[in-house]
Amino acid sequence: MPIGDLANISQLTGLNAVQLISLVVQSANAARTHKRNCRRFAKHLTLISNLLQQLNVPELRDRPETREPLERLEEAIKRGYALVEACGNRSFLYILAMGWSVAYEFKRVQEEIDRCLKIVPLISLVHSKHAAEKLERIEKDQCEYTLEEDDNKVQEIILDRDPSKNHSSVLEKSLSRSYPDLAFTEALEKEKEKLKLELHRSQVNLDTTQCEVIHHLLQVTHGVVGCGNEKDYQKQDHDVSYSSKGLTRYDEWNTDLLGCCKEPSLCLRTFFYPCGTFSKVATVAKNRYISSGEACNELMAYSCCLSCCCYTCCVRRKLRQKFHIRGGLCDDFLSHLMCCCCALVQECREVELRSSSLGPEDTKVSPPDCQYMES
Repeated sequence: MPIGDLANISQLTGLNAVQLISLVVQSANAARTHKRNCRRFAKHLTLISNLLQQLNVPELRDRPETREPLERLEEAIKRGYALVEACGNRSFLYILAMGWSVAYEFKRVQEEIDRCLKIVPLISLVHSKHAAEKLERIEKDQCEYTLEEDDNKVQEIILDRDPSKNHSSVLEKSLSRSYPDLAFTEALEKEKEKLKLELHRSQVNLDTTQCEVIHHLLQVTHGVVGCGNEKDYQKQDHDVSYSSKGLTRYDEWNTDLLGCCKEPSLCLRTFFYPCGTFSKVATVAKNRYISSGEACNELMAYSCCLSCCCYTCCVRRKLRQKFHIRGGLCDDFLSHLMCCCCALVQECREVELRSSSLGPEDTKVSPPDCQYMES
């Protein structure tokens, strides 16, 4: 799973490899998580920087045989920079929960950079024993990226479904170390904001698995608050809960109305058995369980009076209001009138995508029940 943010990579256009490595070193010094791995990665790139500084980089770009390999090397370093930046700027709890995935990502990026370095014919351009010795040092510098003992302990606590009071104290210490300039309450609020951003990013990418992970982390932050000062944070806990009463707002559909072809199996099921799909949507929209048989009876009843689209569009409107999605009654009616199957598929995908971020009250009426990340 890619950890780095592609948006950070796009901001590095125009920088050469040496400048990129300098940014990596700076970011490594500011890392909040995986500090040891970030320092090892930066140290390895420093060896590469010392070798590249002996070369005439603009001249290498002018040569067709070295321009493309050099660009591939720079792209690999950019991905490494995004990874180190993620360890400093993204959610502390989220990066810790990824655990060994981040460590393996460091190893993968370093191997990719070393492969790109071998493609560039550096030795033929720098005829010096000193440069050859530096390249040999780079090849021998096989860093071992692991989880630190403290990080591993915190990760186990994060993945625990029922943290104890002692666990909460450990999390408090970890957050305080991660945000030394902030009080614990401020650090916790900062972490919640970052988790919301992580949740939004996963929703945009339609990554339901990561949505479940982040929802679990939000529950962990609730547990920390509950074990601390429950009365002071009761309102804050309610604000972060992802139920129909939550304050998180979503302005647009996460899936396109005509994007039903991306889910061919769901599209076929909806076409041949719309009652099954409609029952899932209506269950969430009406906040009570509706069986397929009940949904079928209602659809048949409204079809007899030629108002089936009116009924289904009303359910769509309730779903929009529940998820705070922008739109109007006319849009809902036209969506079901032009292609009721496409509208149902869009609504069902929206429900499935956001089901992992629903609160406890909603999970009681929205099958299947919310699932949590296994430890």
